[in-house]
Amino acid sequence: MLDINDHLREVTEEEVAHYEEYGWAKLDRLVTPEFAAELLEVAMRPRDDIDRIGSWESMANNPGVEPYRSFFFSERMGSNASRLINRKKYTDAEVPLRYRLDHFIKRDPGADGTRYHQDSAEHGSDRAGELQFWMALDEVTPDMGAMRFLNGSHRAGPLGSVLRAGEPDLLELYPKLVEHYPMSEPFHYQPGDCTVHHGYMVHGAPPNLSDRSRLCYIFSYTPADTRWPQGRTKNWGQLSEPLSDDVANPMAYPS
Repeated sequence: MLDINDHLREVTEEEVAHYEEYGWAKLDRLVTPEFAAELLEVAMRPRDDIDRIGSWESMANNPGVEPYRSFFFSERMGSNASRLINRKKYTDAEVPLRYRLDHFIKRDPGADGTRYHQDSAEHGSDRAGELQFWMALDEVTPDMGAMRFLNGSHRAGPLGSVLRAGEPDLLELYPKLVEHYPMSEPFHYQPGDCTVHHGYMVHGAPPNLSDRSRLCYIFSYTPADTRWPQGRTKNWGQLSEPLSDDVANPMAYPS
């Protein structure tokens, strides 16, 4: 196994500033191509010791597949996530981070895209801080359906849970959203390149229109003091419902 500290870099001050301004940042060569190749080789092995949910496979914490676990829980990667979240600016105290989830994902040619949504609005966390990394384990070209972001949309706050079947996504629900928060340009990733986005960043992805599978690793941290419905992170819009039209919450406007 490769030494992680030789193959994982620190995020730069410029990348942190871009994340704070736009709600996302592109982290070119966050890990070396050699380390990305090792992650991919491990992910593609037949295994019985990982969770499989469709094409999503949980690696680092179930029960911990190397080098995924050592990478995710490394001091350097934790420091990178902490600097991006930057909760210290409000209290001068570091807030510990917890594992939220991680997945190896293989999207074959013709795979559907991802509807536009906000992660934190779907997961139900009670405060900002959750963030998600998307790392290419092989080259990903724009026609393969890499993510797109609405620049600065993390500042809009929660816009609603939209991932239940039959509901419009955020671009359909708010057709003027892109007038306020322009769409990011398509990304071209080399192995080991990564994007990271804020929990309230509006994002989605087009379908894979290429003739190659899109191979990536998604991993996410959350501040340890965050509270979640039922104390779990996997909620995905299951709990929130509109207020009922009754005497407890009557309509106020228009009357």
